[in-house]
Amino acid sequence: MKIIFILDYKTYYNSLFEVAYEASNYADTLWFRIKDVDAKIVIELCRKLRRMLPDKELFLSERADIASICEFDGVHLGANSIKPEIIKGKFNRLIVGYSAHSLKEIEEIEADYFTLSPIFWTKKDYKVNPLGPLDVRNIGKKVFALGGIKASNCSRIIGLGYSGIAGISLLEDLPHIKNLFNTTN
Repeated sequence: MKIIFILDYKTYYNSLFEVAYEASNYADTLWFRIKDVDAKIVIELCRKLRRMLPDKELFLSERADIASICEFDGVHLGANSIKPEIIKGKFNRLIVGYSAHSLKEIEEIEADYFTLSPIFWTKKDYKVNPLGPLDVRNIGKKVFALGGIKASNCSRIIGLGYSGIAGISLLEDLPHIKNLFNTTN
């Protein structure tokens, strides 16, 4: 199972590059989630991340143009983004991910992979009931569990068809989770 670490700009602002480096030791992919920030700053930060982690798979939220310019591997979209098929048409070398909040949404959207959330309770989604560890084996698409994932509960999604997990607050649990995935595969 793969691990996508969400390098959230607001969460890790003061230690962005230190956290990126630490997470890169365990996560398969770093998804740089940065929103409502001037494009020049986003480009500058993305270029620095790419130079710092030349061989790491990097994704950027929303901005396929900047992801392409900065030689990121992919872009992660949401319900309010440009449609994945438009991105694939203009930036065909980018991997396109999509944030889904239901199985129906995954069935209706075409993307290279999906995050499905929230699986478990999170601080952010305190008003949203978690979906629970849904079985995604029959969907036929790459789905990553997101939301409230910790070392103590990620074993609950193993065997349910998930391609892996994604999360912002995984940093301290990454070594334990990576070890768990290595012993179950």
